[in-house]
Amino acid sequence: MNYEEIRDTIDVSLRDKLSERMVWMYEAQYTRFNDITIVSIGADEVRLRMPLAGKMNSLGFAHGGAIYTIADNAFGFAANMGDIPQIALSGSIIYHRPGQGKELIAVTSKVSDTNSVSTYDVKVYCNDKHIATATFVGFKLKDKKFQ
Repeated sequence: MNYEEIRDTIDVSLRDKLSERMVWMYEAQYTRFNDITIVSIGADEVRLRMPLAGKMNSLGFAHGGAIYTIADNAFGFAANMGDIPQIALSGSIIYHRPGQGKELIAVTSKVSDTNSVSTYDVKVYCNDKHIATATFVGFKLKDKKFQ
């Protein structure tokens, strides 16, 4: 994705504030390595997509690490929409069913937000089936600023 494509995924009301930051996050090595793309970024939700090619386990299902990877990335994008950078303090995941298909979609929702930490739920889908739910706690790096 290029700058304009990323900008087009961001809700119009957030574009001026978030375009540079979301491009910066999208260009992270691990995001690019896993071919994760942005579907949409809104005030209440972030949606990411990741192809499953090369990310299957020995039984032919989406590898648990791949599912966790997209969930963690979705958390990162959502948690870093605010003014203070965040990193994951903890993350847990529940796998509801095996994923079979061509891609994963991760959808975030904010659960809580305080001065020091935030909590996000991330639902992961494969072929429109809800296959996993992850919860992440973000730690706010108050001594850091976004560029």
